[in-house]
Amino acid sequence: MATYQILYLISIPLIIAAEYRFARNELFQDRYDRWFNNLSLGFINEAVLLASPVLIPLLLLPESPSSHLNPLLGALAAFLVLDLASYWLHRAYHHFGALWRLHRVHHCDLELDYSTTFRHHPGEVVVSLLVIYLVMATLALTPTQVIPYVIAVKAAQLLAHSNIRLGTRTDSLINLLFVTPGTHQFHHSRQQPQTDSNFGEVLTVWDRLFGTYTCPQSSPEPAAFGLDEFSEARDQRLGALLVLPIRSIRKTGRGPVW
Repeated sequence: MATYQILYLISIPLIIAAEYRFARNELFQDRYDRWFNNLSLGFINEAVLLASPVLIPLLLLPESPSSHLNPLLGALAAFLVLDLASYWLHRAYHHFGALWRLHRVHHCDLELDYSTTFRHHPGEVVVSLLVIYLVMATLALTPTQVIPYVIAVKAAQLLAHSNIRLGTRTDSLINLLFVTPGTHQFHHSRQQPQTDSNFGEVLTVWDRLFGTYTCPQSSPEPAAFGLDEFSEARDQRLGALLVLPIRSIRKTGRGPVW
């Protein structure tokens, strides 16, 4: 296990402790039931990640030549390119019906806390891996250049989904560049115009640049999270989440994002 993965695991109890101390919203759902379902998806997805060299053979990709860029500049360039690609991929998940079927597993969580970070369908993980591998192969990015972004996106998403209320001033300052819980909660709102905003994974600059930014300081906080069509307790079980992409939608109300 890589050092950054160990640090990531250590940070989870710290986030949980902060959620108890600085809770943004009162949680009403059975916490441990949600954690079981969400973390089970996380474990399945980690298995997919470990198997990815088999599912999506990196051996088929050409060896990346040694980068002539300064290591710091190379890592910064990779960071910006990958975060921009992640932004557009995230928008694609909301725009295209087949991709939304996978991504709605993440969005039908009725509450937000650290465990929502791990609530992704394995099919979505495979699609995201394909895109990231394609970007890496096309731009000949090296693992050394990519790892800083991997660390940043894991940390940012863990914080963004957490049930932590940062001080208004702190949130505003961080939010100038980076996604915060106050920013990302709008993306999980039950109201679609808010859901189809704040797509950034690490940086908020892409939403500002492409007109998909909802400002926390000028918008009332979401009244509820999740999806109306998957709001029953039976929809939140692990088995239901795994088959959710092939379930028919009783009511969609969804239109194109762009």
